[in-house]
Amino acid sequence: MTVEVIKREFEQSPYLQHLGITIQSFEEGNLELKLIVENFLLNKYGTLHGGVYASVLDLIQRMHLCSVTGTRCKSISSTVHFTAPVKTGAIYAHASIISMTYKTAFVEGILRDADGKIISKGTGTFQLIRVDSKVASAFGNRK
Repeated sequence: MTVEVIKREFEQSPYLQHLGITIQSFEEGNLELKLIVENFLLNKYGTLHGGVYASVLDLIQRMHLCSVTGTRCKSISSTVHFTAPVKTGAIYAHASIISMTYKTAFVEGILRDADGKIISKGTGTFQLIRVDSKVASAFGNRK
């Protein structure tokens, strides 16, 4: 898959659209996501809900990995560290691959506020979905 195809698939994601995440940059290995903190994303304490942190981290890690490998992937495990609350403004997400084999990858994601302060870090383990060309032809070249 090309970077353009991968980007288009993520842009069409209903969940990404629902959260209000925008893709600021999307190139092979160089991605940035932005999320404007809206009231519907806040918890009962008036801060960004932890599930939003986890979702954005999972998305940036997955998107980064797909952009580098040109394959689809699925989450195997995820860890999130909440380091600072956010009440307003925007958050920005970046990711990097820590290690990768043919079938799996370990990826780190970082969320920062508009001032560049780290508000959350997370790691994820992903299974790379590689389609053997013989298998793909048996299924009508679906990848």
